[in-house]
Amino acid sequence: MIGLDLLLDDCDTSTQEGIDEACRRISVKEKNIDSRLEEILSQQCQLEAKMRNIGMALSNLSLVADKSRNLSEMIDHTSQLAENVSAKVRRLDEARGRVSECQQRVHDLIDLQLCSQGVITAIKEEDFEKGAVHVNRFLSMDKNLLQKTADDVSGSITSVSKAVSTLEQAATQIRQVVTQKFDEAVKKDDLASVERFFKIFPLLGMHDEGLAKFMTYICTKLQAKAQKELRSSMDIAKAEKRTTVAFSDTLTVLLENIARVVEVNQAIIENCYGAGRLVQVVAILQRECDDEVVKLVLEFNKNRQIGRRVAQINDYIKSSGNPAAMGHYRKASGGGSVDKLNAKDIDALIGEITIIHSRAELYIKFIKRRCLNDLEKSTLETEAKDAKLKQLDDLIKKSRLSTQMQEVLGTYLLFERYFMEESVLKAIALDNLEAGQQCSSMLDDVFFIIRKCIRRSNGTQSLDGICAVINNAASCLEQDFMNALKNPLKAGYPTGYMDLAQSALQSSIQQGRLQTSDVDQARSKFITALNNADMSTEFIETLRSMMSDEIKMNFPAMTVREKEKLDSCLSGLKSVGDSLKALVDFGLQQLRTSAIKPRLHPWVDQFISHNHNLSEEELATYEAGETFIQYLIVQIDGLFTLFKSALTPRNYDALVSIVTTEITARLERAIKKSTFNRLGGLVLDQEARALASFLTGATSWSVRDKLAKLLQMATILNLESVSELPEYWDSSSATWRLTPNEVRTILALRIDFKMEDIKRLKL
Repeated sequence: MIGLDLLLDDCDTSTQEGIDEACRRISVKEKNIDSRLEEILSQQCQLEAKMRNIGMALSNLSLVADKSRNLSEMIDHTSQLAENVSAKVRRLDEARGRVSECQQRVHDLIDLQLCSQGVITAIKEEDFEKGAVHVNRFLSMDKNLLQKTADDVSGSITSVSKAVSTLEQAATQIRQVVTQKFDEAVKKDDLASVERFFKIFPLLGMHDEGLAKFMTYICTKLQAKAQKELRSSMDIAKAEKRTTVAFSDTLTVLLENIARVVEVNQAIIENCYGAGRLVQVVAILQRECDDEVVKLVLEFNKNRQIGRRVAQINDYIKSSGNPAAMGHYRKASGGGSVDKLNAKDIDALIGEITIIHSRAELYIKFIKRRCLNDLEKSTLETEAKDAKLKQLDDLIKKSRLSTQMQEVLGTYLLFERYFMEESVLKAIALDNLEAGQQCSSMLDDVFFIIRKCIRRSNGTQSLDGICAVINNAASCLEQDFMNALKNPLKAGYPTGYMDLAQSALQSSIQQGRLQTSDVDQARSKFITALNNADMSTEFIETLRSMMSDEIKMNFPAMTVREKEKLDSCLSGLKSVGDSLKALVDFGLQQLRTSAIKPRLHPWVDQFISHNHNLSEEELATYEAGETFIQYLIVQIDGLFTLFKSALTPRNYDALVSIVTTEITARLERAIKKSTFNRLGGLVLDQEARALASFLTGATSWSVRDKLAKLLQMATILNLESVSELPEYWDSSSATWRLTPNEVRTILALRIDFKMEDIKRLKL
């Protein structure tokens, strides 16, 4: 009833239409119900089949329940059996452990008696190795376990206690004897006996004492040898003509001796004392190494007069008026009031300092590698290994070897920077241009000095030192070298109608001891500076690439941070290269302003003086004589000839590009100031193509793009009618440079084209 009420809710049964609508809805509802009933009845067979299957399954559930109960009982039974078996296994394992403990006790008791008897005999016979073996076996026993065993075995307490007491006394006695014998062997300098007793110490549980005594003996030998070598180093160097590297040779021998001690004795220490003790050995050796290095560096500073030379450089910096930086060395005021150090005098000294620092770095790397291998062989826990490595790092960082090398590196950087900048300034001061050369001598000299200094820094084995020298090189090039190039370019290319051919002639006269004009010399300096700047961009890129490869080859295991630091320093050289490129552009613009524009503009402006509304007779007369384009090409070719032999290929190509830009811009303006008829347009088109062909062939660079607009203007002015323009016009093309307004303006230059036709064009 509720569903029927909802169905007839919006039907008005008081009217005939409402009653008809209600009957229709009831009829539709009845049909839906009938179809649903038929659908349900059609599934009767399937439902009955499912019910039969359920009934059959219910009859089998009782059987499944019985089998499940049986399975559960079997599992419970198996679990009880397993528990019983495991309990027996635990009891067997416990019994096995007790048997093993019992066997160990028995073995210890037997060995205790044997060791007690054997150690006394060994001491009497002075067979210290055998006695040490007995003591070592005794030390490996658990005394508490021995006492407990004696308590468990009736009547053996006295014998066990006596044996323990005997062995303790024997251990003390043999330790004293071995120590005494070792000291006697050291006094006699009997290396065989020293090594014999050194191997006995670990058997007696004297690992630290044995290592300390043996290394002290080795250090004494090293000290005597080092003092002898230090005294004789200069004599040997003089005999072998190696006085310039005498101290680096001495340091090399000293560090090689210490490294050889580590290399030779590492196997003995590992076999007798166990792996993981090399850090302790290095700590003892490092103290001796520090003492000898300090003595060597003091003697080196004294002999090479390091302090005096450092003071000279510092005084010179102060006298130059810039104590905070060494970027601009200049002659001190007062006519030599400061004792200036000659850079050439410290060249060999810088090389020796480089070797000294590199030998120390190689020694440190060797020690680290050996200690790391030793720790990897040891059975120490990871935390203990890390602690040993930290101890090694702290030992090396805080050693006087490291501090002395830091001072040596600081001295090297001061000397290297002074040598670099003074040598560069000297190369600039002695700059000269040989006949037939495009670049002057300072270009090769400066980059030879820079390359030499960076390569020498690579030999220090210090990445920080290398980066400092690279930064100094970039600063030197950015300041002194760039200034030497910039000054002539800032002065500009001298104006006047004396060309480079005349300059070459005057240079030849100068070779014959006749003076040239100041203007001529200024031109030569300008061109030389421009060429030097251009070649410098190539040199500095080659230098950066070559040094990057060499440094990375020398430091194959750089960390990410170290690589980033090196790349950052090398980017300083790239920045100098960018500055040089900007300087070349500046010089070319100066050349454009002074030498190109004043000559080109009068040549191009003659275009306006020619008649471009030609008759057939005028055209024939014009072509019979020297045409405008012939005159222009001859003049431009003469200009190119003057500069081609004087400029580098890149500078010459850049000059051609500048000339092309100037000619096209000037000629485009001249065309817009003229009018043309059909023959005039034809001549213009021919002349524009001839000019394009000449300029394209004059350079290896592509300049056709700069000529595109001029050629398009000539093409438009060469049309037979305005209606032909759509055949050439393509506003969507990237190569079409003229705008619709410019096209109309150019078309209007043709006196035979009607403005109505031009305006009707759809562009």
